Amino acid sequence: MATDPIETINVDLEIIGIPQAAGMPPMTDTYLHVRRRQDGSAQQAKLGLPAYQGGPGPAGIPGAIHKGDRSTSQLVALQSTLGVDQLNWSYRNVDNNSQYVWDGSTFVVYQNAYGARGLVGPAPVLQPGTVKYDGVVEGDAVMEVTGPDGGPYAIHLDLPEPPQGEQGDPGPSGPIYTSVDVVGTPTEGQSLRHQTSDNKLHWYNPPTAIEEYVVPPNGFPAAFTKASTDTRAQLVAITIPAKTYAYRFDFAGGVDVQAKTGHQIDIEIRRDNATSGEIVGYGKGQDGEGWREVALRAHSDVAIQPGSTEGVVPVNTATTLYVTAVKKVGNLLGWGVRPDLAQLRIRLTRVV
Repeated sequence: MATDPIETINVDLEIIGIPQAAGMPPMTDTYLHVRRRQDGSAQQAKLGLPAYQGGPGPAGIPGAIHKGDRSTSQLVALQSTLGVDQLNWSYRNVDNNSQYVWDGSTFVVYQNAYGARGLVGPAPVLQPGTVKYDGVVEGDAVMEVTGPDGGPYAIHLDLPEPPQGEQGDPGPSGPIYTSVDVVGTPTEGQSLRHQTSDNKLHWYNPPTAIEEYVVPPNGFPAAFTKASTDTRAQLVAITIPAKTYAYRFDFAGGVDVQAKTGHQIDIEIRRDNATSGEIVGYGKGQDGEGWREVALRAHSDVAIQPGSTEGVVPVNTATTLYVTAVKKVGNLLGWGVRPDLAQLRIRLTRVV
């Protein structure tokens, strides 16, 4: 039996791992496949082996965790407080620029890890320069630099008043509401008027031209009679509240009075007192028999001119009017008053 080979085949082997899907049973078959070309130009062999995917390995060591800068003495004291949980905590030693890394039990030192600090350069030199307005050097300006060598420095400027330019075009007129001559903020319907105390304009509530109060017939007392010895009988009392303006009274209306021949009953309208107050309205009765209306009107004992304060009710002043029937003539017979169609109209005429 011949033992010498009749032919030699040079084989290139390719080893192929066959992956297994999760949950499948592992492969156990292995094969070797050799292929030879007929022309003998090349040979090729393949070996098939089962391949298995292992589980994940343990976690690696974390990288250095920088925890700040410390001095050498601080790092020595820090060792007693660090443990395994602080693995790879690192610190910069500010004394020599080295890095200290904790390995779980001690520090591993990396010398000059941050590089050496360079030489400190010379302090900057500051000196005053020039000041320009619109590119033109201003010779009257003064600049001063103060501070120790190395700083900090302070720069002081003393600038002259800039030259006055040409007057610009007039701007639009501002609103009167923001004028320096107007005081306060208006509300709906207010107007402005001058106040001499500060020589400014103030907002105020302008009154209507005439305010009117009316006492109707049922505002008068029921019909009554008086004895011959009675000389006065009050008919109406009405209070006018304080106003924000000064005014005088004007009156209209009338009331029925019964008098006998030789008797006269007048109507007085007095201010603030029924018997001694100023007479601001009057109605003069007639001598005659029966019922007669006594008409009412405004009255003044003195002359009144524009600008006069006679008979004026001042601002913020309340006043009460008293209407009284007064027997002026006759003392033998009684007299009476009735409210039929009686009327008292009080008009407040503003005084400026």
